[in-house]
Order: sequence, then C-alpha cells, then structure tokens
Amino acid sequence: MTNRSLKRRWLRTKMALSQTVDKILSINRRRKWLSSSADFANDMDEIDQELKVLNKIADHQARLLKKYETEIGTTVSKNY
Repeated sequence: MTNRSLKRRWLRTKMALSQTVDKILSINRRRKWLSSSADFANDMDEIDQELKVLNKIADHQARLLKKYETEIGTTVSKNY
C-alpha cells in the first residue's frame, strides 16, 4: 500500500473517530436531560445499548488509527 493511500485511510478514520466521539458526547448530554423524565428506565436501556455499540466502534477506529500511524512511520523511515 502506498504512503498516500495510507495517509488517506488514516485521515478518513480520524474523521470517523471524531464523529463517533461527538455522538457519544451528545448521547451523554441527552442522558443528563432524560434523568428528569418520567420514562427514564426505558430510555436509559436504549441509550446504554447505543453507547455500547458506539464505544466498540470508537475502540476499533482508535486501533486502526494506531495501526495506520505505525505503517506510515515505517514507510517514511524506509524512504529516508
């Protein structure tokens, strides 16, 4: 894989991770607001499930970023 395509994948993954973190933060803000709601238990179950999925996605994206960064670092060091 070329250095350029690695950088492109790295950038896209970084943007996706940023969006995922924004979604997680938004859900946490919504969770605070719902604590005063009457239907708190049902809403919390849905929110917890959504957070579990988003946390797994964010973890996977973070591992991909590290992988791309090490690959970019090794290709750069080979060229010089």
